[in-house]
Amino acid sequence: MTKVVVDPEMLEKLKGLSEPTVFCDQQGRVLGHFAPDDLEPDISYDELRQRSENFQGRPLSDLLQEWEKRK
Repeated sequence: MTKVVVDPEMLEKLKGLSEPTVFCDQQGRVLGHFAPDDLEPDISYDELRQRSENFQGRPLSDLLQEWEKRK
């Protein structure tokens, strides 16, 4: 992973963020995403575990076939 050191002005802007944020250039092109380290997840570990146990997905082969049809 690349590490970027921010200047004091940008650091002050980042300190005020309390949710994941998208960084864009002046033309609106996405440069990247920022998520504060102290961000609390919206879902508990138990809820994630329960969701994974009850997941009713589709086989990858079915998804790939559908994707190929859309090309």
